[in-house]
Amino acid sequence: MTHAVRTPGRPGVFLTRVMMIVLALCCATALRPLHIQAAEAPVIRLSGPPVAESLPFAMMSGMTFDDPAMTIEFTPWHSPDQIRAMIAGGQVDGAIVTTASASLFYHKGVHAKLAALFETPLWIVSTSEASETDLEDLSGTILFPFGHKEMPELLFNALLGQGAPKINRHHTGGALEAVNLLLLGKGHHALLAEPAATLAVMRSKEMADKGAPLLERHLDLRTLWKKKFDGKPLYVSGFALFGNTLDNPAMVRRILEEYRRGVEGISANPEQALAMAENSFPALVAQSKDGTLPGVDIRVTSEPQAFSDTLFFLDQLSRQAPRATGGDLPGEDFFLVTQ
Repeated sequence: MTHAVRTPGRPGVFLTRVMMIVLALCCATALRPLHIQAAEAPVIRLSGPPVAESLPFAMMSGMTFDDPAMTIEFTPWHSPDQIRAMIAGGQVDGAIVTTASASLFYHKGVHAKLAALFETPLWIVSTSEASETDLEDLSGTILFPFGHKEMPELLFNALLGQGAPKINRHHTGGALEAVNLLLLGKGHHALLAEPAATLAVMRSKEMADKGAPLLERHLDLRTLWKKKFDGKPLYVSGFALFGNTLDNPAMVRRILEEYRRGVEGISANPEQALAMAENSFPALVAQSKDGTLPGVDIRVTSEPQAFSDTLFFLDQLSRQAPRATGGDLPGEDFFLVTQ
């Protein structure tokens, strides 16, 4: 007679399986809050052009902050048309743009605000034989980054007022093209921000043995503006907000705090700062020299007086090109006070 044989259980194996199930459940429980936390942290999309002021934002790309929670994503822009399309398409929450562009979108009905202003260093870079001390005396050919009636030329015209120097104007695709044309002897002056202005001077010295003209930072437009307008600072660009994502003073205040830490970090360790921005903004890092970004002089403010000075600047622009700023001056809701 055949009997069924009962195999004795193996309690060790059974307990191991139970423990594995319990651990799996515990892990799932532990991970769930982290997933929810990550989902609740909004991605803040920032953008900026290849100028020194963009470097701290590029350094922040990919970072996640708490209180308030946010993750920073940085995308560079390389032409006025590109950033205008990004803003119109709702692809950016905050960007370094000209104050005129921010005003233009404000008047077009876009939810646009300025949270901070930059006293951007802007130079007339000239060949070394230039001796003029005012814009009215410039001669030869001046190169403007970007097209007709874009900010470089608008600023030039605002400083000139009624003066009209006997100078030819040539528009280029951007600052680096203007620098290259100067080095090729196809222009006598160019209106440049940093680091392009200092980079042009440095490259001219390196290429002197190849026949390139020596260049120098000839006229400081910030100084000329203060001279012309009773000491008022020049606020050509600012950190603008678009849409409702950053309509939150606490969030913007935190972004600006991190921005200022980035400015300090650039001074303390420029090589590390460039390394942090290499993936998010290679075109800006490519302008570095000997491990630093030339000509860095970042001045950022959110003081109420700066907002008033910005309205003065926009008024000067609108007098000679009303469509560039959208017509009338923006109202008080154009500025987001974060103090």
